[in-house]
Order: sequence, then C-alpha cells, then structure tokens
Amino acid sequence: MHSSTQQVLERFGGYVRVRVCGIAVDGNRILVIRHHALLHDGPFWAPPGGSVEWQEPLPDALRREFSEETGLIVRIGDLLAINEFIHPPLHTLEHFFRVYPESGTAALGSDPEFAEPIMEELTWMPWADLQALPESHVHPFLRSAASPAELCSFRGYIRQSV
Repeated sequence: MHSSTQQVLERFGGYVRVRVCGIAVDGNRILVIRHHALLHDGPFWAPPGGSVEWQEPLPDALRREFSEETGLIVRIGDLLAINEFIHPPLHTLEHFFRVYPESGTAALGSDPEFAEPIMEELTWMPWADLQALPESHVHPFLRSAASPAELCSFRGYIRQSV
C-alpha cells in the first residue's frame, strides 16, 4: 500500500468526512488535479477541493482549498451536486460548486493535510482528453455529463459505492 493511501485511511477512516470541490471551466477545458490514486495504481484526476474545517462555512472552505491547491482566488457559484462516496472505512460527502476564477495564476500548490504530497499536477484539461482516460482515473462526477456545460447545469445527489 502506498504511504499516501495509508495516510488517508488513517486520517479519514471511520467517520463521515465533509469535502468541497470546485468546478472551474474555461471553454471546453476543466481545471483538474492529478493525484496519486487511493484505490488503484495510477493517477486520479479530480477537481480542486478538500476537507471542511470545524465551523467553516462551505464557501469559505472552498475558497481556502482553491487558494492552497491552485493559487487562484475564486468566486463561488451554485451548488451543483452532492456526491456520497462509501468505501469502508471511508465515507465522504463531497459538495460540488461551480467556481469562477477572479485572480491569481493557476499553479500546483500543496495540501497541508498530508505530510507526503499526493497532488502531482494541475492543468486545464480539454474535456475530450479527460473523457478518454480510463474510468478509474477520473472522479465519477466528471463522468456524469457529456460536456462541461452539461456538468455545470447538473443539480442533484450521486451515490458512489465501491
């Protein structure tokens, strides 16, 4: 087991974790981060985001996470979806919001939750390139639509069990 996987299981296993994630779109490209995957070998592409801290409103958490991970200051838009991920010992509620970059330059930052870096690359990835990746390498929410525009119009709940 990769040490970052062990860190995640130890830190987040056994309780319901609350996360925020931001969907930033530029034309037909979406801002994503390549992480070391937890459940398989290889990469895992997902939107920027992370854990909500105690007494931290969701929009504030998302602004903080975007700043830490991407260097961007964002305006928070609509709540698009809640994704419930259950894979014991992990149970996570992910709140996906539309975000709009207002300032800063996109550059891979860091995740202060982990001693060992798990983020490997930040990129504005063309939608077609993202959809061409193996299914297990892309966050399921990013597979729920045929285009970035459709993704940004999504409203609802998704349950993901592995």
